[in-house]
Amino acid sequence: MSKSLNVVQKTSRVLEIICRVFSILCLVGAIACLVAVVVMCVMYLFPKVVSDIESNSGRALYQIIGECVIGFIVSAAGFVVMRAHRDYFIMEQKAGTPFTLEGARSFRTLGIVNIVVPVACAIVSAILGAIFRCWDDIRLDFGIGFGIAMVLLSFVFEYGSELESKEPEKTEKAEVPAEK
Repeated sequence: MSKSLNVVQKTSRVLEIICRVFSILCLVGAIACLVAVVVMCVMYLFPKVVSDIESNSGRALYQIIGECVIGFIVSAAGFVVMRAHRDYFIMEQKAGTPFTLEGARSFRTLGIVNIVVPVACAIVSAILGAIFRCWDDIRLDFGIGFGIAMVLLSFVFEYGSELESKEPEKTEKAEVPAEK
């Protein structure tokens, strides 16, 4: 294994671990938001507690519930994206190089996931934000640009896989002695 490919593999391993940690954090966030929604819904049984929460927070309880639902959706979307990244890095490490046809296609799919999931998440969050009259901070800037860059880079990986598959043919042709 070449020195640069070794660096790529070590980097892939580190990124896989980072994605694993972030996917766990997103999962914990989604569960916490879901628990908060259940707790807030139960609070409606206690009007005194509801009035205290609303007077202290300056918002209606249904708005707080809406923010927790949106938080759940955003965390779940983050979990989906991080798991997709982690799965790619695991596959890349097994292949030993990012320059495989399967790896290039998987990376392209990962780029599409990075575009589609944030857009879908933003649309659902905007709809829920309008319904619950809360949380109007919808951001798409990172996911879409990163996804487009990944799709474009996947074509470089695909080209690299084509070069690697042609390379053994060149060496075999060079080793064949010329006939006289």
